[in-house]
Amino acid sequence: MSPSPALWFFSLIFTLVGAVFGTVGYREVRKTGQLLRKGVTAQGVVTRLEPMQLEGQSEASITIRSTGTTVYCPVIAWSTADSRPMETTSRLGRPRDRTLRVGSRVEVRYDPADPSRWTLPAEGNGLGRAFVAMGALFVVLGLGFLAGVLYVQVL
Repeated sequence: MSPSPALWFFSLIFTLVGAVFGTVGYREVRKTGQLLRKGVTAQGVVTRLEPMQLEGQSEASITIRSTGTTVYCPVIAWSTADSRPMETTSRLGRPRDRTLRVGSRVEVRYDPADPSRWTLPAEGNGLGRAFVAMGALFVVLGLGFLAGVLYVQVL
């Protein structure tokens, strides 16, 4: 019995999507981990919240349950060890009631060779690890589809 081309397609798509998600997540976890281990520490303060609209590709917007379509990214002012003033915006947006408050003091870790590479230790690696886990799940599913295709071919 010949396996369906759809099974080959699913195995390929799941494996490739999983590999991409896993790679993106791994790179983020690795970059953040390096900054947390080797980065220079600075104290910063949240100066304002930058609103960000979540919108899909169509005219319909993405709605996050009861929080709506706007998330807020904290803008943090801090200085490097050589007293260069920096103002950076966090990439992680949250609903207003779950984000850092204006005036909050935060710890910033940055690369002294490139201060534009920075992280907030309080945010951790959770999102990157979620991407790695999702990527691994998709790769396992894709390889499972492939094993099923090869098993059907042998019969």
